[in-house]
Amino acid sequence: MQVTSRRRLLLAAVILLCLGIWLAGAGGLLEYHSSKEVLAPPGQGHWLGTNEIGQDVLTGLILATPTTLALAIATALVTVSLAVGAASLVVFGGPFLSALVLRCVDILQVVPTMLLLLLIAALVSPGFMALFFLLVLTGWSDDVRVAAAVLRREALRENVQYPRVMGAGWVYCWRWHLFAALRPLLGALMVQNIRQAALKSAGLAFLGLTDPRLLTWGSMMQSAMDQLYTDAWIWLLLPPAALLSLLLHTTLTLGDRRLRSGAVLGPAV
Repeated sequence: MQVTSRRRLLLAAVILLCLGIWLAGAGGLLEYHSSKEVLAPPGQGHWLGTNEIGQDVLTGLILATPTTLALAIATALVTVSLAVGAASLVVFGGPFLSALVLRCVDILQVVPTMLLLLLIAALVSPGFMALFFLLVLTGWSDDVRVAAAVLRREALRENVQYPRVMGAGWVYCWRWHLFAALRPLLGALMVQNIRQAALKSAGLAFLGLTDPRLLTWGSMMQSAMDQLYTDAWIWLLLPPAALLSLLLHTTLTLGDRRLRSGAVLGPAV
């Protein structure tokens, strides 16, 4: 089986698993409820122990996983789409649109986005959708110039210039020629943005700046901070931290492999 097919099957399996967990949580099959077994260590009844109000840590991790992954992946998908759309306007939109988009990008690049995120999150305590919009708003501009540079290079190739001479529009060229050339870059940007979104959302939740009802790995780590003076921090803090580290390491490894393969940069014109 080809590597690409295996990756697609793995991605489909992860999506189906997350969807199954979400449906189980929504349907009441997985209940993250409190009990009298407060701060119980890992054992037969609770494999990863319980927290300060008797909630099972393993159940919390299972329920937090789809939310954490969905937030990171959805943010990356929309962020990369907006960046490529803006890059297309820069390259093919004419002088006015190009200058307008680049000035917007320059303004957003000057603003310290993490500080802005912290300030807004402290004011509104964002839930899932608000946090998603905040991450997209502060992240789409980072990749515009990279995507625009690759689009300019690809637009000069013969397989694009020839249909242009024959009367084809930029929409046709984008769909049948430029998109295929951009796919390696889009994959690398997706991986990079998933890592950044996961890190930022976990950081905000860890600082207690998101909606406390939003269950994520970051919010579970934040709730564990009150138990740092007891032994309970071992089973409260380490499991969500380990999952977050695994996600960051996986995305970092995938990004490095793409860079080393040279598929992102592509051949020179």
